Order: sequence, then structure tokens, then C-alpha cells
Amino acid sequence: MLLSSFHSSSVIERPHHRAISHAVFHSLYQQLKASVNLSPYEFSLIRDALIHLLQNGSVPLFPLSLSTTRHASHSVPNWKSLLFAWAENSQEYLIALSDERVVLFANKRAQERFSLLEGLVLEADWEQERLTNWYLEELDLGEKTWYRLFLIRPCTSALSKAVSSNSFSEIHTNSPLYQAQLHTARIAAQSLSNTLLLGETGCGKEVLARAIHSSSSRKDGPFLAVNIAALPRELIASELFGYTEGAFTGAKKGGQSGKFEAANGGTLFLDEIGEMSMELQVLLLRVLEERKVTRLGSHEEKPLDIRIIAATNRSIEEEVRNGQFRADLYYRLNVLQIRIPSLRERKEDIATLADEFLQQLHTQYAGGPASICESALSILQQHSWPGNIRELRNIVERAFLHAYGDSWVTSHHLPSEWQQQYGLQEASGEPLPLLRELERQTIQQAITQAPSISAAAKKLGIARSTLYRKMEELGIG
Repeated sequence: MLLSSFHSSSVIERPHHRAISHAVFHSLYQQLKASVNLSPYEFSLIRDALIHLLQNGSVPLFPLSLSTTRHASHSVPNWKSLLFAWAENSQEYLIALSDERVVLFANKRAQERFSLLEGLVLEADWEQERLTNWYLEELDLGEKTWYRLFLIRPCTSALSKAVSSNSFSEIHTNSPLYQAQLHTARIAAQSLSNTLLLGETGCGKEVLARAIHSSSSRKDGPFLAVNIAALPRELIASELFGYTEGAFTGAKKGGQSGKFEAANGGTLFLDEIGEMSMELQVLLLRVLEERKVTRLGSHEEKPLDIRIIAATNRSIEEEVRNGQFRADLYYRLNVLQIRIPSLRERKEDIATLADEFLQQLHTQYAGGPASICESALSILQQHSWPGNIRELRNIVERAFLHAYGDSWVTSHHLPSEWQQQYGLQEASGEPLPLLRELERQTIQQAITQAPSISAAAKKLGIARSTLYRKMEELGIG
């Protein structure tokens, strides 16, 4: 492990910095040496922070032509203040450790996120125990020192290999359109960026938001979902930002934290973001820009380590053009955009989803029909599904309850107006023998050609449990 083998540089990931002007660095370095009242430790620590600032292209916080005269105190920067100002305002997690793994310095974000305090001696297994899905990136100090400076960063490369596929396993689709969007969703899971989900009501925006969270480095943190449209407008601010005692009439004694604070260290899902008033959009933008939140009735700013996933069923770009949604907030939220196709755009998924819902109900009720006949599926394929997956789930549950004493869900168990509208009736409740034989042959061929049952199920576009059930029904050994 990194901390237990400090001198094994092969396991340390080092950044590749841009080259800097030697003349500029030499001038600033000489000014640092001329500074007074600095201990050797402070001198070396601040020097190294300066190197890091310059190597990352940061704009110097002081003139480049400062006098090096000791007596011109007004021209000499306060190097210690410079270091701490950068560390406390940076969005990075910064720590300094001695060779004996003693915490010499941890900025506020690192203290809060990883419970690091100055003087703490880290155990040999600290990195393994506390830095799951994180890694220590050592800053190159240029020469040997008795301490080492680190940034704690999320292991996005490890995430893509280890968890991205597992966390999206509950989302099944045969639609190339949706599969392309899921690729973007996996990228979002590996990043720290805000993400905007677009899609009609009932298309599964929250399910996808949870999958992104579960695949990210924040998966052990909280996931909180807030439906802006479901909250009274006068309560949205207090619900999101929290409030102090006496902030308004009826405020709870002792105050209450808001959703932003509650989701700290995790993900906050803001559904129906288009319903937020312009006044609240200004407050949300401030939180996103400063990564701090202030409760209603308070002046204290609380730092946030949070990832925002927003969603809407509106045409948000049109609302920006019409002045109904702030353009600056839209650009903050729209770092990664994922458009979830409606169910009528992915009809190849209807049969799989209907069967999945039916199996869930069959398990829940320990009985009832376990299959849907072809004519009923044909009706489901023809419907336009304005309520998307949520509507399909409700229709399947309704048909299941009506057909509880039967072996199959047939078109008779679907809404009567659908039977008339789509003009389909089967002569019997059992599927046609020819269709059953074609189904058996298709499954048998997939099993023969695939190296495993899982591969065969994937080729057929169905869950492995569904394939096993079909094999049993059709007598396939």
C-alpha cells in the first residue's frame, strides 16, 4: 500500500505538468528566500505549494516583479497566508504527511471528508480501509523533503472496470437509441460533473440517476431525490437549503438541515428542475458555483461535497430562449446531457419489460399468471404509452390481477377499449402452437450457439431467469 511503502515511487501516480518559465520561477523563489519569520518547514511547504500553483497554470496572486529587499515588507507576500488561502478555497482534498505517516496538514475539505486531523498517525491499512475508490496523487516537490504532499482523487479508471457494468445491470434494453445514452451515463458515473437527464414523465429518470450514483465514487454516500414539482413553492427553499430556528413562522425549534446538507458526500437528484422559480434558480446557481450552502435565517456558509443530477420533462433549451430558465444555471447543470427515449421510441423493450414486471408480481403474490400471450403482447406493442414505463407497469399489474386464476395474461385481461381500438382478439387463452414452436426453436438455437446460458440470454435480449423459465415451459433440457 502507498502509505506503508513511502519510498516505493513506482506505485505513486504523478501528474504531468506543463513546463513553466524558469525565469519566472527563479524570481519568485528568490523572493520567498528573502521572506522573514518562516520556519524551515513553512519555507519548504509554501515553496512546494507555489511550484504546484505555477505548474498547474494558476494565476499568481501577487506581482511578478516584487522587490526582494527584506525591509520592503509591504512588497513581500505573506507566503503562509498564500498557502492556506489556496488550500482552504481549493476544491481539492490536500494533505501533507511525514515519512512516519503523521498528518502534518489537511485542508478543510480533506478534514471533513476523510476525518483527517493534524497530528493523527495513519495506520498501515488506512489507505485500503478509508480510500475505497480513491487514490493518493503525490505532488512532485522537485527534491527530497521530510514530508510529502498529496491530493486525494477519485479512482475513475478503477470505477470503469469494477463497478460500471454491475450498477447498470438492472436497466435492460434492446434499443440502440437507449444503449447509446447509457454509454454517456456510464461516463457520467466515472466523472464528478453535474449531469442533466431529459425525458418524458415515467421514462425512468430516477432509476438512471440511481444507477449513475451507484456506479460512482460516491456510491457509499447518500442518494437523495427531490421532486421540485411535488413541493409547494413556498417550501422549496427551506426544503433544499434548510433553516435556522426563528427563520420564519412555524420554523422548527433548533432549525433543520436541508437536502443539500443531507446529501453531503453523495448525490442530490433534483427532479423536475424546470418547475423551480427564477428566484430559487439564483440560489441554486450560487450553491453550484461556490460549493457552499447557507440556511435560511443564517449567515454561516457550510461547505459542500456534493454531485448534482438534475432532470426535467420540459424542453429546457426552449425555456432558456424564452427567458423562463436561467441560461447560466442551465450551462452549470448541462455538463453531461442524457436524453432517455420514450417507450414508444423503444418498442423493442416492451415485451422484455412486460415479462419482467409480470415475474416480479408472480413472485410477490406467490402465484398468478407467469406468461403473456402473443395477442396481448401485440396490443401492448401498438399502444403509444404516453405514461411510458410507469404506465406499462400499471397495465401489467392490472392484467395480472384480472388473470390471477389463469395461466396466461391474454388480451381479454387488458383494458376493453384497447381491444376495440386495436382490433385484436384471440380465439383461445393459449398461445398459438406455431408461435410456441418458433419460440422453442429460437431459444434452442441461441443456447446451442452461445458459450453459456448468460450469453444466450443476452443474445435473446432477455434476463437469464426468464430464459430458464422459458426452457422449463418449453421442455428444453
